Amino acid sequence: MAESETVGEFAVLDTIVRATGPAAGIGGEWTDAERAMIDRAAALAPVLRECAAEAERLRRIPDATEEYFRSAGFYRIYQPARFGGFEMRYGLHTMLAAQAARGCGSSGWILSVTACHSWILGMFEEQAQADIWETDPEARIASSFLAVDAKAVPVDGGVKLNGKWRFSSNVVHCGAIILQIMVPQKPAESMPPLKQYFALLTRDQYEIEDNWNVVGLAATGSNDVVVKDAFVPQYRLLDIMTTRDAQSPGSRVNTHPLYNMPLFAPFAHSLVGAALGSALGALENVVSDLADKRSVANVKLAEQPAVQMRIGEATAQINAAFALIAADRGEINRMAAAKELPDYETRARWRLNTGFATKLCVQALEHLLPVTGGQKQRTCSSGAFPLNLPFHTRNRCTTGVDPAIWLEGN
Repeated sequence: MAESETVGEFAVLDTIVRATGPAAGIGGEWTDAERAMIDRAAALAPVLRECAAEAERLRRIPDATEEYFRSAGFYRIYQPARFGGFEMRYGLHTMLAAQAARGCGSSGWILSVTACHSWILGMFEEQAQADIWETDPEARIASSFLAVDAKAVPVDGGVKLNGKWRFSSNVVHCGAIILQIMVPQKPAESMPPLKQYFALLTRDQYEIEDNWNVVGLAATGSNDVVVKDAFVPQYRLLDIMTTRDAQSPGSRVNTHPLYNMPLFAPFAHSLVGAALGSALGALENVVSDLADKRSVANVKLAEQPAVQMRIGEATAQINAAFALIAADRGEINRMAAAKELPDYETRARWRLNTGFATKLCVQALEHLLPVTGGQKQRTCSSGAFPLNLPFHTRNRCTTGVDPAIWLEGN
């Protein structure tokens, strides 16, 4: 085959990839300000790729990455406008995470998860929001929904908390935290005997246990937090059931459609961006390497039908994953703007589609892995971008968006 034909083979693959993922089909969905945010995150992806080895070593995102996310305004996209937030369209954090995760899956995860906590805080009582944002409008909030041997005791004016909460991503960079708690009801025979709340704590009310030592999403710093005799006033408690039907206290003072939607039904969009971006980043990296890569028999791999089939299938799977998320995102925002609550079938479909989109990303990575050869299986310390980074990331992301693990009834 002539050299010009070989270049043509690669050009076809490269063109397919450039039309894949978050850059494809953006159309008129986003405002100019939202598109600028997406472009900002996209421009950061190569930098994050260079920082991936350092992030893995630190087991959290570097301070410089955190500062860029903060200064770019990524964490304020869902903050109420009363505190200087942007109140942008729901699902933007998914797109920002997908762009960032093209370079580093952990960074993408941190971006979307931390950003969504401003959305949750916007559902709390007005005074709780003011406690955090009046003194620091750029304050970042962490969360943990998994309690371990935790106890909440009702006392006058609130609850007293003790216990441990696990997997609090980016907690080291945050000045407050939202914890899911179970509070005994009075009288004891009340049904249900335990009621679910979100509790808002400030940084002086908990300790961070530095124990995040994992393979996938290793740089998310998802450490445990320990709470000892912390008093949480009643106004810093959010009844989780009020978030199911968009009847939270915050929705009465924050009237943007963001706060007129149920919390958990679309919540997995806060997690899936890292999987989407990791798969897309791996695809881009593999195709780029194919430009001049030869087999041990000195055959150009870009010419091989088997390689082209794998690239094509991975591309189609990633595009399908983005399309699923985009379709549901449009419906979520339309219903919120119309103050329509999704029925249980719609909620289940949103979760199903998010889980399946993640599965498509997993399958795309599995199609790409045999194309990479041994070089891409090295660790970050080797200096090359290893495919095992997005491959391990997909394992953690799959756990995060599995629709079977979410709270039933929300």
